[in-house]
Amino acid sequence: MKEHDAAEINRCWKRTGVWGDERPRCLELDRVIHCRNCNVYIQAGRSLLQQDLPETYREECTEVLADKKEIEHIGTISVVIFKIAAEWFALPTRIFAEVIEPVPVHSVPHRKNSVLIGIINMHGEIQLCVSLKALFELEKEETDESRGCRRMLVINRDGEKWVFPVHHIHGVHRLNPGMLQNVPVTVSKAKSTFTKAIFHWDGRQVSLLDEELLIYRLTRSVQ
Repeated sequence: MKEHDAAEINRCWKRTGVWGDERPRCLELDRVIHCRNCNVYIQAGRSLLQQDLPETYREECTEVLADKKEIEHIGTISVVIFKIAAEWFALPTRIFAEVIEPVPVHSVPHRKNSVLIGIINMHGEIQLCVSLKALFELEKEETDESRGCRRMLVINRDGEKWVFPVHHIHGVHRLNPGMLQNVPVTVSKAKSTFTKAIFHWDGRQVSLLDEELLIYRLTRSVQ
């Protein structure tokens, strides 16, 4: 079997290489430093370029090119939509650092603060974990649909990170300015304070949060 054929099957860089976690590690790493410098990885890449195109390739490309493209409006922004309790929110994608699985939260002694949940160990670093639910004064009682935080979101503003639990993450959404509406008077005062505008997505009302005010109030809340 050729070397690049074996690489296609084994994909060692995803197991014992820099993108894997199996032990023992690849012995070649001491010499090449990174998998992209290894001949096995290079040959695997070349084999992808040399493989024959499928018979349906022309038809598929024709269909893609023929599809009506969505017009990109000036001022379109990318946001991440997430759910806390029964409410849906959005923040600009650019301020998000990562999404992590729920981890143990350790309370801070002698600090009674509903917004500051505690501290967590994230990749070996101590980070503050806060509750947007408490900050927005959302209802304390949850329905079965919203019970249980499934993920933690990490935002990064000027090197300062904040971690907060959420009940659901939809993901990234492209938002054009024409979708934004003024905040209705029916929105609770606490929630409306942090909401710049609302928009409708998938039959739901989503609050676009004011990131500047959010970071400011989080900072004030934990001091």
